[in-house]
Amino acid sequence: MINNNPLVSVMMPTYNNGRYIGQAIESIYAQNYKNIEVIVIDDGSTDNTKEIIKKYQDIKYFYIEHKGISLARNIALEKSNGEYIAFCDSDDYWLPEKLNTQMQYFKEHPDCQIVFTKYENFFEDEKLKTNKRAMHEKLMENFLKQYLPSSVIKKELFEKYGLFDENFSGVEDTEFLYRILKKGVNISHIIPDIFYIRRIHGKNVTLNYNQDTVKYITAILRKGVE
Repeated sequence: MINNNPLVSVMMPTYNNGRYIGQAIESIYAQNYKNIEVIVIDDGSTDNTKEIIKKYQDIKYFYIEHKGISLARNIALEKSNGEYIAFCDSDDYWLPEKLNTQMQYFKEHPDCQIVFTKYENFFEDEKLKTNKRAMHEKLMENFLKQYLPSSVIKKELFEKYGLFDENFSGVEDTEFLYRILKKGVNISHIIPDIFYIRRIHGKNVTLNYNQDTVKYITAILRKGVE
C-alpha cells in the first residue's frame, strides 16, 4: 500500500525544455511506485514550459529568475517533503520500474544512503553522432557508474553535508558526489539495469563546456585530493 512506502520527492529543474518536459513528467507518473511528489523549478524559461506544466495539476511548480541549475536544485530540495530525493532532468525520462526497484533496494540494504541505476544516452539527432563531445558522452555511459540524476538519495545526506554548491554550473552533481564520498558516504550501490534515459540533443550543459566549466572541474578535482 502507498502509506507503507516512504514519500519520494522527484526534483526536476528546467530551462526552456518545453519540447521535452512532457515526456519527462509522464515517465514519472508512469512509475509503479506511486507515493511521490513532483517538484518542477522553472529557471526562467521563455518557451512554452509553463503551458505544458499546467496540464499536470499535482505538480508543485515554481518559477524563478534564471540563475542556473544549482540554485534550482536547491530550491527544489527546500520545497520537498520526501524522506527520499530522486532526480529527473526535464529533457530525460525514466523507465517504469525505476523507483520501485530502487526503493526495494533500500529495503534490502538498510545501510544504503544512495543508490544509482545504469543509464543510457541516446542521440535525438543523427547529426550529433559527429559531435566529439556528444560521442564522448555516449562512450562515458560505460564508465560513469555514479551518475547522480539516476540516483535516489536519502534527503538526510543534504541536511548533513549541505546543498548543491551554487558556485558550480553544470557540474554541481559531480561536486556533490565528490563531497559526500570524501566524507565517507558509500556511493558504490549501483543497480546494474538501465532505468534512466538521457537525451543528447546538442544543448546539454555538458556539451557546451567553456573556460568557466573547465575551472569548475579543476576545482572539483582539487577538492577530491585535499
